[in-house]
Amino acid sequence: MVLKSRTSRTLRRAAAFGLAAVSASTIMVGAPVSADPARTPDQLLSKYRSLSVNAEKTSEAMNAAQVEYDKQRRIVAVERRKADKAAHQLTAMQGQMDAAQKKVDALARVSYRGARINRLYAMLVSDSPQNLLDNMSGLEVMSRQSAADLRSVVKTAREAKAAKSEAEKTAAAATQAIAASEKQRGELQAKQANLQIEAVQIRAIYQSMTGKQLAALRGPKYNFDPRAVPKGTSPELVAVQAAISRIGDPYVWGATGPNQFDCSGLMLWAYKQAGRSIPRTSEAQLAGGTPVDRNDLEPGDLIIYYPDATHVGMYVGDGYVVHASTFGVPVAVVPIDKAGPYNSARRY
Repeated sequence: MVLKSRTSRTLRRAAAFGLAAVSASTIMVGAPVSADPARTPDQLLSKYRSLSVNAEKTSEAMNAAQVEYDKQRRIVAVERRKADKAAHQLTAMQGQMDAAQKKVDALARVSYRGARINRLYAMLVSDSPQNLLDNMSGLEVMSRQSAADLRSVVKTAREAKAAKSEAEKTAAAATQAIAASEKQRGELQAKQANLQIEAVQIRAIYQSMTGKQLAALRGPKYNFDPRAVPKGTSPELVAVQAAISRIGDPYVWGATGPNQFDCSGLMLWAYKQAGRSIPRTSEAQLAGGTPVDRNDLEPGDLIIYYPDATHVGMYVGDGYVVHASTFGVPVAVVPIDKAGPYNSARRY
């Protein structure tokens, strides 16, 4: 709750700062040439695209940090449960060991008082052969059972101690990991604040664009017929059908559906509809799956863009890819090379 509160305050301040920055920028655009030359329509569109690429990088980095943070939290929870279970087991074993020790102590006291817990003692105190056998058997069983109880409890207690120690070590390591993750999360929250500033600037520029600029941003309409995409029950084809069913939905940073998406969020959602789990971010999606040569692409393959893997789309066949590109541009199908600089492809 404290973390969320701090984050909210940070983002509010960042957004306020971003609005001020955008306002200042807007004022400067309308200022005399001697103060700051006004941007041309092409420069404005170029600035918008540059901001959008940077914002997507920041968004994907924040997505990755969230995945790692959640992973470390799960590890801590699991290992703490292990440590608690081992501690409870150790407590139970201690009780059993105490009970066994009482039996051993009782035999020791009897022996100390002069009794002989052995066959000779049994013979001396027996008044018949049968009584002798009974006494000897009882003493033997008692002795063996007491020793066995003690050995068993000591062994179990040793194992419980070892398990508790191991679980505590693992929990401590996970706690250190989550501390590191918290630090990373804090650093990336600063990036998220920057994303909010960038988002404010992007929206402001978007709202100032003319119809011609917006058309240039969205690009031409391609003659793609969704009905031409192969149908089938394989996870890949189900994922393709799911992805193209979202054509026209808006791009939103960090969104994973069902009605708004970022680039990797669309891939995640589409494969989820096919019952298949894939990594959350475009960088992680590049690291997973099976590499595919560009000449061997099949519908459902993920195509990663940019050298630092900050964008991703899904191949739908016939040289086209479906992707969520940037703010202001809805989910669309475009030729492969219109989605960005081709990096590589992965099959899941």
